[in-house]
Amino acid sequence: MTILTATNEKIISLAIFLLRCAAGIIFFAGGAGKMLGWFGGIGPEVTTQFFSAMGFSKFLAYLSSYTEFIGGFLLIIGFLTRPAAFALLINMTVAFIVSLPHGFLTPMGASTPFAFMICVLAILLTGPMLFSVDWIVFTRKHQR
Repeated sequence: MTILTATNEKIISLAIFLLRCAAGIIFFAGGAGKMLGWFGGIGPEVTTQFFSAMGFSKFLAYLSSYTEFIGGFLLIIGFLTRPAAFALLINMTVAFIVSLPHGFLTPMGASTPFAFMICVLAILLTGPMLFSVDWIVFTRKHQR
């Protein structure tokens, strides 16, 4: 019965690993689609036009897209996890604020950015845990 109630560092690390990978894959694919046209994405021309229509500069379009692309990759491998999660948190906070006027549960609404805000906030607060490059490079070294 303790298997249903007990937890340990490895189980928590596995949960954070799964959260990091799921969010990281979605961010990576989203950023790659916006900037490189990968995975059926819209590409840089449409991305910058979309951002311009909302009143944002091309620079911010590229910054946001590459934050998703690079930040997503870093989450997947668990390297520089907290800085990547922080950058993605800022990105998703802006997306949440911009989406909020469209409603919360509507197709263009704020529910998806909100969900990703919470995901990256959880990763930011917990750190990468055991199954990550950060743990291998930084934490294990200090434990010796």
